[in-house]
Amino acid sequence: MRVIIIGSGMAGLTAATDLVAVGHDVVVLDKGRVAGGRMSTRVQGEHRFDHGAQHFSVRTEPFARAVRAWLDEGIAAVWYEGSSVTQPDRGREPRHVGLGGMRTIPVSLADQLDVRQSTAVRGIAIDDGTVSVHTSDGTVVGDAVILTPPVPQTHSLLTDSGIPLPDDITTMLDEVDYDASLTAMVVLDGPSGLPNGHLALRDGPVAWIADNQHKGVSPTPTLTIQSTAAFADEHLEADPSSWVDSLTDTAAPHLEAGIVDATGHRWRYSQPRTTFDVGAVRFDAGVPVVLAGEVFSGAKVEGAFTSGRVAARLLVG
Repeated sequence: MRVIIIGSGMAGLTAATDLVAVGHDVVVLDKGRVAGGRMSTRVQGEHRFDHGAQHFSVRTEPFARAVRAWLDEGIAAVWYEGSSVTQPDRGREPRHVGLGGMRTIPVSLADQLDVRQSTAVRGIAIDDGTVSVHTSDGTVVGDAVILTPPVPQTHSLLTDSGIPLPDDITTMLDEVDYDASLTAMVVLDGPSGLPNGHLALRDGPVAWIADNQHKGVSPTPTLTIQSTAAFADEHLEADPSSWVDSLTDTAAPHLEAGIVDATGHRWRYSQPRTTFDVGAVRFDAGVPVVLAGEVFSGAKVEGAFTSGRVAARLLVG
């Protein structure tokens, strides 16, 4: 079976890895320049920033096995141990990162697969038991398709392509909404002085500050400053020049170094407010269509990994 997967984040790459392992032909398509989705690392000259997902923890044995393999391969590391704000009863847990940047892990996975970056999907056509995915580079034909983008993008792509969703799946997707996030990528003139390389704030525009040099991501002192959902909602459509200073001004009193430069990035679909515990969903539209991604498995990096594994099983049993 030839499977087309849309999206080269953790869900899509995990599904592709599992399908290839059992002998299927898989093509992964993604509009971004580099695999990873929100496991993203920005490079600006000698400066590096994890500007999406900052770290991940481990809750399930299948993900633990994958993480142990990444640690052994030298593409992941433990950053620090901490307690969950939302689940303090779990105690202290290791927070893992991609060694040299969060995107190191998905890029390593993608290197083993047929992944086509900078390939925007324009539409999907299903006819006579085959699916044709029309892209900015041509058309890819297969026997099944897995879609892993954020729910609004997946829903729009299917609707615009004239592919009807079953009523129960439509009802599920209609429940999903996302918090946005605004990120400032900051260059410092010296070490940040942040204890343990990070700081969570409760009030104001800033939710989280991370020291990329402390994480082992950047050879130079850089920070990632992430906004609260409320601040992002208020400023999402504004030019970054209008909100970056608010984030840096809030962070500055907590730093031992001065801010040299700062640039901004928007994450419109940063965190799903509603998630499900189904892993992925499948329906038949003339070919098998599977919807996957972190929203179907409790969010976070592990949720995306789990969703990708379920998506593969839904196709091959």
